[in-house]
Amino acid sequence: MKRIFVLWILSALLFAGKFPAQNIAVIDGDTIYAWVKGFGKTKVRLIGIDAPEKEAGRHALRQAERFHLLLYQITSLGWRARMYLEKLLPRNSRFTLETDIQIYDDYGRLLGYVWKGGKLINEEMILRGYATVYTFPPNVKYVDRFIRAQKIARKNRRGIWAYVYSRYR
Repeated sequence: MKRIFVLWILSALLFAGKFPAQNIAVIDGDTIYAWVKGFGKTKVRLIGIDAPEKEAGRHALRQAERFHLLLYQITSLGWRARMYLEKLLPRNSRFTLETDIQIYDDYGRLLGYVWKGGKLINEEMILRGYATVYTFPPNVKYVDRFIRAQKIARKNRRGIWAYVYSRYR
């Protein structure tokens, strides 16, 4: 057990940092396929956010229940989130990937904060209402920024929040 913990700490220290990267493809509103220096071609999951699912399934159903929306509203928003992320990160665009404490998730995806042109793309997705705050300790470096962005998106009824608040009219 000690050995695993030591290896985990060492990997966090060795790989934590900022890495040049290039987008290959946007998979959905919170996952891309990219080339990242030191990691090669890999799936990257944007830390701290959860975008609506673009395909009907268990996770999409849970999102629909959570926001009291219909399944087609969630999947429609999922496709819109993917398109918006493609606008922010066009194919072959270069960006900086910043890792946090945990490098990979349980599905083997590299976890990262995506910086492009001085903007934190993870935060931008929340600010526009195409994603919600979804953090898992120990990766909480920008959680305060994300919560502020979500409050702004809710107040301005952007993206998913437009659907949520339209139910009450």
